[in-house]
Amino acid sequence: MTPKTQIVFIHGGDSFATKEELYAALRKRVFNPYTLEQKKWRDWIKEQTTETHEFFYLQMPNAWSADYTAWSIWFEKMIPYLRDGVILIGHSLGGGFLLRYLTENTVPVTIAQLHLVAPVVDDLDCPGVGEFHIDVRNWPGFQSVPQAVHLWHSTDDTLVPIHHSERFKVLYPNAELHTFTDRFHFLTETFPELLSVITL
Repeated sequence: MTPKTQIVFIHGGDSFATKEELYAALRKRVFNPYTLEQKKWRDWIKEQTTETHEFFYLQMPNAWSADYTAWSIWFEKMIPYLRDGVILIGHSLGGGFLLRYLTENTVPVTIAQLHLVAPVVDDLDCPGVGEFHIDVRNWPGFQSVPQAVHLWHSTDDTLVPIHHSERFKVLYPNAELHTFTDRFHFLTETFPELLSVITL
C-alpha cells in the first residue's frame, strides 16, 4: 500500500526580546473565554484530508513567548518520521519559523509544498517576532528548496501586514501569492482555497 502524503502544520505565536515586552503584550491582549475553544481551519483541513493524507499538528514550545532555537529542536524531533513529498504549512510565526529553518538547514526529504499563511518574513511592520524572521536584505535562498511555495495573505491583516508576503515574493518570484481582502489573520474555521491546492 502506498503511504499517505504527510502534512505537517506549525502554528503561530509571539516572541519577545525581554520579559517586560511579554508582560506588556499580555496586558494588552483581549481575553474572551467563549472563543478559547473555537474550531480552527487546521482541524478542518485534517478532517477533510483524513482519507488521503497523514496530518501532524506540532505543538511547539511556549507559543506565547517563543524561542527559535527551542522550536528548531522540537521540529527536528519530527524530521526522522518525514517522507518524500511532505507538505509543510506554517501559520503566522510558524510561517516565519519554516522560512528561516529551511533557509539555514537541509531536510533529508523532498518538500512537495510549502504553505506560508500570513507569515512573518522580517522584523518590520509588527512586534513580537523575535528571531523568527529572515534578513530580506541578504537572503541566501533555501537550503532545502520546496517544489512549490504558496503564500496566503489578506490585505486587512493588521497583525502581520501583507507587506511581509509581498517582500518575500520579490525575493522568491517562484512563490505563488494568493491574496484576499477579508480574511484578516486567517482565524477562520475553514480554508477551502488551501485545501484545493493540497488535494490537487
